[in-house]
Amino acid sequence: MKKITIVIASLLMLFALRLNAQTERILLFECFTNTSCGPCAAYNPGLDALINNNSDHVVAIKYHMNWPGANDPMYLHNQVDNNARKGYYNVTSVPHTVVDGGRFAGNPGNLNQSMVNNWLPITSPYEMRLSYEIIDNTVVVHVMGRALEDVTGPLNLHVGVIEKEIHYTSAPGSNGERDFYSVMKKLLPTAGGVALGSVSAGDYFAYTFSWEMANVYDVNMIDAIAWIQNTSNKDVVQACKSSETIEPYFTNEASLTSIGNLKTMNCSGVAEPVVTLVNNGSQTLTSAVLEVVVNGKIEKTFDWTGNLGLFESTEVELGEVGFAVEENNDFAVRIASVNGGDDEGPLNNEVSTNVKGSPANSQVQMKLTIRTDENPEETTWKVTNLATGNVVQEGGPYDQANHVYNEVLELTADGCYDLTIYDAGGNGLTGTGIYGLKAGSETLFSGKSFGYSVSNEFSYEVYTGAEEHNTAVSSLYPNPTDGMVTLTTAGQQEIAVYNMAGQCVYRGACEGELQLDLKPFGSGVYAIKAGDQVCRVVVR
Repeated sequence: MKKITIVIASLLMLFALRLNAQTERILLFECFTNTSCGPCAAYNPGLDALINNNSDHVVAIKYHMNWPGANDPMYLHNQVDNNARKGYYNVTSVPHTVVDGGRFAGNPGNLNQSMVNNWLPITSPYEMRLSYEIIDNTVVVHVMGRALEDVTGPLNLHVGVIEKEIHYTSAPGSNGERDFYSVMKKLLPTAGGVALGSVSAGDYFAYTFSWEMANVYDVNMIDAIAWIQNTSNKDVVQACKSSETIEPYFTNEASLTSIGNLKTMNCSGVAEPVVTLVNNGSQTLTSAVLEVVVNGKIEKTFDWTGNLGLFESTEVELGEVGFAVEENNDFAVRIASVNGGDDEGPLNNEVSTNVKGSPANSQVQMKLTIRTDENPEETTWKVTNLATGNVVQEGGPYDQANHVYNEVLELTADGCYDLTIYDAGGNGLTGTGIYGLKAGSETLFSGKSFGYSVSNEFSYEVYTGAEEHNTAVSSLYPNPTDGMVTLTTAGQQEIAVYNMAGQCVYRGACEGELQLDLKPFGSGVYAIKAGDQVCRVVVR
């Protein structure tokens, strides 16, 4: 990939962290304007001059509004982010400028150099660094920061991609302006930023965000800024501008930025997670030990080797991981070591998500509902019995766009099944398209946003849990029990044990007599199925 440019931001700092210290504050000017606003044309030149005269100490970002002129092109290029910041500050008129979240808020004609001079000595308890590069048509922004003292939150990190200068040959609005500066193009990862919470001295963060450029007039004018803002009172704690030098905080420092390839619902107790590993240290990252932790237990240790330079990343496939399925499963991956030693910035060393355990779904109608998008011929699906690997049912492609199809699943055997939805176009179900799986009236899972495919698991039991009158079980004792039970059956019977969540915790066979130890599964009520008969046993 062609690297067009790389610009890296840094406030000079020492490798040894000076706790309870402060650093120079960079002021943030957030400006609201419109191409058909007469007063904007009158006051923007003075505002731009003030910002330029203090360029070493000020970063600016301008949001274009849809009034008084509704056709401001820079508003139309990104209505969501422009409207979000308008709503955040409750801006009702333009021109309007907010400094540091509220140090000043009003007509920029009332701003002057004396006011800026009074604000410049104010220090910050946070230091930040930012870098970005443009690769092909994508802006990739790296931002990191560290607290020099305790900071009460809740704090949010915001990143803005701006176009430093936009020049029109003829005015795009009615106020005659043709030259525009520091125009907001995109807020990353969204207008809401990233929650940092309250922080303690020494707390550190590092993030990488990307944006595929759109509506950019001159790629050479792209820049990036960042700021940390208190969401309760809107105070900006620190802002960050770009520079052409870099000094990473740490020598050996890596982070995990995402965890994927996990199904929303799981009944098989098997997963194959994928994580993104990033090097944020000055030393090339050549090795890392990763731990897969499920429900507080280390299920797998994975040794990664490779070669990652600063800010480079790679997807790490961790292979098959087995775990005991619970009703809710906390699935995490964490960094145990990097380059044979401790990670110097350990606060960003873990990513986690929740994976639901599938209920038993005993003898209810299983229905797959698909609302097709504009390309119904791209949508197909299949259901696979995970125990046998056999495809038991499949459907699609479809011929009606934006149409609801209800597919009843024809399941004749107990087991754990996989449902995979495919989109040949590689963009999931767009527009009003959506899929969902229901067990009776309960929706197990649903979605629409995926690439070429998305998979989830579900359990199904053919038997009716209410039948307890058959003669497959001759006796079951003691009941209640402290854990051990003895089961006697009439002839050979297949045995399955289910917990209160409907999850199968044991499968086996009994020919005459079988002793079961239910204590490892915890106290509660269990259903023991033998043939077509179901018995209940209480474990104390």
